[in-house]
Amino acid sequence: MLALYIPRHSPIHRLPAGFKLLACLVGTTAITLLGPLWSLGTALVLILALYFLARLPLSAATSALSPLLLIGGAIVTLQLALSGWPEAAATALRLPALVLFASLVTFTTPLSDMIETVTRAASPLARFGISPAKIGLAIALALRFIPALAKDWQEIGQARAARGANGPGFLAIGPLILRILSMTNALGDAIAARDFDSRT
Repeated sequence: MLALYIPRHSPIHRLPAGFKLLACLVGTTAITLLGPLWSLGTALVLILALYFLARLPLSAATSALSPLLLIGGAIVTLQLALSGWPEAAATALRLPALVLFASLVTFTTPLSDMIETVTRAASPLARFGISPAKIGLAIALALRFIPALAKDWQEIGQARAARGANGPGFLAIGPLILRILSMTNALGDAIAARDFDSRT
């Protein structure tokens, strides 16, 4: 769900990475706590306006939301059945707003800048024996793996459809797990080759 950097000359791109990460933390918390439908709708419109201000293509927003369609649709349908349409409508607005806000930060901030910001913010933890560099690496891996795994999930689904598979989508979990294991093995070898464990 999280996206990768799209270079543009925009006011949002020029904002410091630390400011954008803090704004994302505060903004997503606020969206989670919002209740009225009008306020959630307003938040979603404002976030889309930020995409326009950042000069991002429409495909950026659609690509960020596409992995959400299946699981988001299931959540909204379940809430509609259990809690009624107001809760379902609130979720249908809240989930895209959260995903689009988080993706906006990754669309407009180079990954290296985010890692550097997180590493610098975590530097006080070094006195407790916690490596800020490893925290930065963990954040980088999470941000890189999420869109990669979402893309793998879509490719596996397309491959199953091309073979005429009509069974439940969860049957694609097996091939996805194999891809995850392959990625983690390759990543572990790369980290070991660079002697990352010796860094603080």
